[in-house]
Amino acid sequence: MQPIASARVVDVVRDQLRSAILAGDLAPGSRLSVPELARQLGVSRSPVREAVLLLVGEGLAVEQSRRGVEVARLELGDVLELYELRISLESLAARHAAERMTNTDLVALRGVLDAQGAAAVGDARSFRELDLRFHEIVSQTCGNTRLARHAALLAREMRLAAPLMVNEPWHLRQSHEEHRTIERALRQRDGPAAENAMREHLGRVCQSVRNRHSTTP
Repeated sequence: MQPIASARVVDVVRDQLRSAILAGDLAPGSRLSVPELARQLGVSRSPVREAVLLLVGEGLAVEQSRRGVEVARLELGDVLELYELRISLESLAARHAAERMTNTDLVALRGVLDAQGAAAVGDARSFRELDLRFHEIVSQTCGNTRLARHAALLAREMRLAAPLMVNEPWHLRQSHEEHRTIERALRQRDGPAAENAMREHLGRVCQSVRNRHSTTP
């Protein structure tokens, strides 16, 4: 069995690398060199190698035949696949969350929406972070731990999709209004309405991304 101390090093290294990827400090396509990362982090190569492979399993990194492991670079098809999964999972999450969210959860959701409304006027980066937080609250309060876990994995990959997203103010305002509709259904404990609102919202965003990058009429 692996020593506990070594396992902790792997976890710390993985968490640091994950944070750097999600923050954009390690850009898509960046090579994750085990010797170089071990030198920077002041640890041996073994836990770094294992941590990098864990990130591959999370979808945040990919193995390339000649370059080793790189930070994942999402293409349009990847983003559309993510939305296909998100529509299925998060619509169901919204339905269950309407029945199970506490008043504290609803207050937190309203706080995110208020901040998002201010960001919608032109702060796309903050808006995206608040968008992920909004969806995270819904998924994490649905009462289904497996659904919430898979939704969290998809959310991590979605952070890599930032260069492909639609950031125009009109799009941000529309997304914010759709979030308001979802929140209203959740507050009214209307599961079917929350499910439909979430499906329509994610479906529209997916189509907007598709339209922006489509090369065909």
